[in-house]
Amino acid sequence: MHTISAISTDINHVIPWISDKTACRMWAGHQVHFPLAPERLIKEIEFDPDNTFCIQDKGAIKALGQLMSKRSGRLHMARIIVDPESRRQGYGFQICTDLIQIARERSVRTLTLNVYRDNIAGLRLYRGLGFKDVKKKSTAEYLHMNKLIS
Repeated sequence: MHTISAISTDINHVIPWISDKTACRMWAGHQVHFPLAPERLIKEIEFDPDNTFCIQDKGAIKALGQLMSKRSGRLHMARIIVDPESRRQGYGFQICTDLIQIARERSVRTLTLNVYRDNIAGLRLYRGLGFKDVKKKSTAEYLHMNKLIS
């Protein structure tokens, strides 16, 4: 199992994992339109092999996530998703720890993310990885979190 830069056709593996508007919102927020279409989705998530990564295990894509460049030299972890049939097997933890390591290798000092408050599994994962709530940047709908990287 290893995390690698994604290629645009990897999106075709992810699309079936998102079954409805609610799942789409939980994954990508309001800026991505459902139903998902590959070419439109690539534009909506600003796909680039330099910012989009996936885990392949035994030739199958198991997880996908992004590191988006933001102001102040920080990176924003976004659109983390695991194949529904592979959840609770460590792929979410693995892609997140790999994204943190990529951020570290890129000499980034702060990594941020947003997670919907009702995404209990995501909240547990991110807090377990050392992300802290940033209340002043959070809303009633989602938490903004950050992690200082050494």
